[in-house]
Amino acid sequence: MPQIVGVMPAPESDTRRPSPTRAGAGAVVAIAVAALVQAAVVLGVVWIANNEQRIADQFAVWRFVPDATITAYADAAGLTDEGRFLFYASQPRIESGDAFTRACGASSEEFGILGCYLPATRGITLYDVTDERLAGLEEVVATHELLHAVWDRLPSAERDALAVLLDAEAQRHADEPEFAETLAFYAEAEPGQRYNELHSIIGTEFDDLDPALEAHYARYVHDRAVVVALHRTSSAVFEQFEARAGTLVAQLEDLGAAIDADYATYTAEVEALNADIEAFNRRADAGDFGSQAQFEAERNALLARGDELDAFYATIDARAAEYGVLLSELDAINAELAVLNEAINIDPPHVPELDTGT
Repeated sequence: MPQIVGVMPAPESDTRRPSPTRAGAGAVVAIAVAALVQAAVVLGVVWIANNEQRIADQFAVWRFVPDATITAYADAAGLTDEGRFLFYASQPRIESGDAFTRACGASSEEFGILGCYLPATRGITLYDVTDERLAGLEEVVATHELLHAVWDRLPSAERDALAVLLDAEAQRHADEPEFAETLAFYAEAEPGQRYNELHSIIGTEFDDLDPALEAHYARYVHDRAVVVALHRTSSAVFEQFEARAGTLVAQLEDLGAAIDADYATYTAEVEALNADIEAFNRRADAGDFGSQAQFEAERNALLARGDELDAFYATIDARAAEYGVLLSELDAINAELAVLNEAINIDPPHVPELDTGT
């Protein structure tokens, strides 16, 4: 073991002093070690100061014990280790009813709130969607909120670089009505959060992104196409109902207009026939026919017109029955949509109370 000169004392019988050269070297080593320790302390303090949030996130992850549902969301969305770390650091919880409203705010008749990320607490709350037809929706919402947590932690320079890419993607989808409505909602509900919201929406709903954006999202999601597919699958449930409802509405409008027009024609022709029958009867009472043959011919013509009108009315009646069937189907679809809307936390339409007059 090498000696550290200046620490080990010399034997009592030896009156020689330590070599100045060797003593100086030992002092330099001791000073260097002290300097390194001091530098390490300084660097440690600097690292802690620059990584306070990461340290807080690590403690939050250590304290958080995800339940099976939260773990399943992370698995189904294909979160990377970093994505899962930030998701768990946000200590996501699933709520419904008043507890969810207190955390995330109230929904409306047009937009349902399914999750929120609160910067003040850096926590995620998710709405409990229980309708099995919407399987996959919660995973998409969980990823959406995770991306808010990501955005909250990004340096300003990285946000600015991403904003340019997000604007370009938003422009590509500017003509899509649903996307435009969503942005309008967020612009009103969360002014100043355009890029924060775009970052979550584009990351979970659109494919074929700029490679730089894909590389960014790949830090948090292994295969983003899986999340986009889940979004489309859950959205398709509503789209199918809405498409059928739209078709039914168009059919009902066309059929209703045709029935109204034909019924107006029928009514006018019935009135004309009734007038002609009254005139015929007056002439018959007055003996105003030259022969029995003339009487029979005009009478048979009036009866034939009546039969034609009866047949015409039968077609109107059949189409009215068809209208009723289509209307019943539309009512059933609207009822299903109401159930689905309730499942995604959309308030039912407000129906004003009738004035009882009391």
